[in-house]
Amino acid sequence: MTLRRFLGHSVKEVVGRLLVGLGVHRRLLRGRAIVVAFHSITPEVSDGALRCSVRDFERYCEFFARHMKAESFTSLVGRLEGHAPLDGEISITFDDGYADNAELAAPVLQRWSLHATFFVATGFMESCQQAFWDREAGLESRWMSWPQVVQLARAGHEIGAHTMAHADLGAVSLSETENELRGARDEIEARIGTAPIHFAVPFGRDFPTLKEAIGIARALGYKSLSLCRGGIVTPTANPMRLERWPVAPGQYFSPYGWMVDVIRAAAAT
Repeated sequence: MTLRRFLGHSVKEVVGRLLVGLGVHRRLLRGRAIVVAFHSITPEVSDGALRCSVRDFERYCEFFARHMKAESFTSLVGRLEGHAPLDGEISITFDDGYADNAELAAPVLQRWSLHATFFVATGFMESCQQAFWDREAGLESRWMSWPQVVQLARAGHEIGAHTMAHADLGAVSLSETENELRGARDEIEARIGTAPIHFAVPFGRDFPTLKEAIGIARALGYKSLSLCRGGIVTPTANPMRLERWPVAPGQYFSPYGWMVDVIRAAAAT
């Protein structure tokens, strides 16, 4: 880490602790909410390759439990559907279905009495398929088994859909989009006994046929569709086009530095 970057992180850390200590985050998030997105959890140092160390994840969970109002994703979506007021709620989500979500993340969530929504790419489960982003980073992709997914559901976590093959919906036909959403829904329902009602778009970005994909998702019984480009959830947010905030702990010394960026985004909305 360069000296300039270190100093920038240090200043953001100090400012974040001061703002949280003064309760500024609560005031600015009143009437708003935030959905965070994690991917893989590792026993090693957070390295920016969609991976968060279990040590950093513990810090974030402690921060969420102590300084924010943790709420299930379904509850947050229900607030938006019913036009109920928001008051700084935070919902935790995970993408893809990494085995470490069950092995490392779940025990941390339990320690802090937190629940999460796990968006799984059903075709990855119990496979040896290597995701290209992991391969390019020199990492091995390890996916959950279906019994692990079932155990997460039994522990009170929510299971959402992330297509079957982690499909790039901007590069496939609408019929393929429907097959991916339907197949993921049916597989999850067959495995855990409950059909998923939340869908997260692989790669988390907008694409030309998003409007049509939303219609497909709604027709298949999904109550939410999420992207992952950052931002704050406002009372007028459309549950079928929600934004989540990808958490990259390697960019901060702790959640206090992250909160500086959250406060800045909240002040701008």
